[in-house]
Amino acid sequence: MKTAFLTLALAAATLCGSASAQEPTTAAAAVSTAAVPAKLDTMKYISEARPAADAKFYVYLCSASWCPPCRAIMPKIVAEYDAVRAAGGEIILLCFDSTPQAGTAYVKKYGAKFPAVMVDFQSVGKTGLPGFTPPRGIPHVTFVTPEGKVMHAGSGVSLLGWREILAR
Repeated sequence: MKTAFLTLALAAATLCGSASAQEPTTAAAAVSTAAVPAKLDTMKYISEARPAADAKFYVYLCSASWCPPCRAIMPKIVAEYDAVRAAGGEIILLCFDSTPQAGTAYVKKYGAKFPAVMVDFQSVGKTGLPGFTPPRGIPHVTFVTPEGKVMHAGSGVSLLGWREILAR
């Protein structure tokens, strides 16, 4: 009876956000399964592309048209996209431009085939994307599993080393 009570109390605390991350329950683990595709399904896109729901990993790419390093690396990232998809991955552009029109123009300028969403720089930490690491600067990438476990976070140029990141 005591064990059942503790399990129930832990499950309730987890659902309320007060349990530690080291004590997951079966119910909480089931809720987090495929959390990334579920959240991505609710976002408003500025591109025609939509993310693959069955990806093995996701890459959140923080970038903007007004950022010179972002513009410099974007053609290389666009060129890698098909290989990332063939390996079961998905790149999601989190566009930090000031308007959806600027973001859409940025995506079109580089011929990006990956999904893109607008992100307000002032509330970047509130995207709700599982595993998202708010950047200190851009370009920035965060690699996550479908459950939102962070595999890597760093400079946008690190996306070009995605094969090595996955091999870790």
